[in-house]
Amino acid sequence: MLNEYKIIRLPKQNIFLAFARLVLIAIVLQLCVLYIPSLVGLAKESSDDVQEKDFRIRVIANSNTAQDQLEKQQLVQDLKPYFLQVSTAGFAGNEQILSLKQQIEAELSENYPQLDTQVVVGDNLFPPKRQGAVLYPQNVYQSIVVKIGDARGDNWWCSIFPSICEPDKEEVKEEVEEEKEQVTFFIWEWIKGLFE
Repeated sequence: MLNEYKIIRLPKQNIFLAFARLVLIAIVLQLCVLYIPSLVGLAKESSDDVQEKDFRIRVIANSNTAQDQLEKQQLVQDLKPYFLQVSTAGFAGNEQILSLKQQIEAELSENYPQLDTQVVVGDNLFPPKRQGAVLYPQNVYQSIVVKIGDARGDNWWCSIFPSICEPDKEEVKEEVEEEKEQVTFFIWEWIKGLFE
């Protein structure tokens, strides 16, 4: 024999409130499904546009031996003032690129006559790189490439705009301040804003 269970009926007021919540949640989910992909697409397009306009500099070591990698790191340190000069002045055109190439070649011939180096300007292939949360895909970019010897070793590269070579101290401070901010969900804030 089955036990009889007492049926508890909720007041009608709670049923309407529950139905209103269900409808509101359905609307919010529908909006998320419709608009989030387009927002992600817009963000990707804007980051792609920025990456395509970047001017890049790459230094490739002769090989992966410790000596060759040390030479590459020293060369990068000596060339960084030229890179930073470019990032502060901005790039107007090919004349500045050729001027930068000549300055780099003069620095190499003066301070590194023992190294067999080659400076190439134009569209060059760059390997992928992750900087923080941003992934820079492998692609052909306008750049200056400094090749040391056979150029078969690990490389160092940076993008002048935005400054991947050395982030500004202000940017580092902003990142630390952003980490301390309270995390909020924009959908929840939007819903709260509707009822205010």
